[in-house]
Amino acid sequence: MPIDTGLVVIIVAALVFYLRLIILQHDRAKRAARLAASQGKRPGKGSHKRPTPSPLQTYSIISTSRRDWIIAGSGILLILIGVLLNQKLIPIPLAQNYWWLPVAIGILAFSWGFK
Repeated sequence: MPIDTGLVVIIVAALVFYLRLIILQHDRAKRAARLAASQGKRPGKGSHKRPTPSPLQTYSIISTSRRDWIIAGSGILLILIGVLLNQKLIPIPLAQNYWWLPVAIGILAFSWGFK
């Protein structure tokens, strides 16, 4: 399989996607740990009460914004269009040479669905 410009662009877009997910997950975990540490203050010197353990907080990197999901959905659609162009199922000769462009844009748009 020859490595051309389109394949390199797709690989870079996928790496950016996964790097974005890693950074978002790391930031959320750090923020949740910081919040848990700030809520678990030590009781005063005269107090013998044990602090009540708070339930573990769940966190998610999936965006709840409708606009973000529309952008992510259009990214999935662009990826599918790029695959169809690569397989020559959409008869647009000029666009078949640049099949990698909608795939790369679709991957980056799909990463928008995660915050």
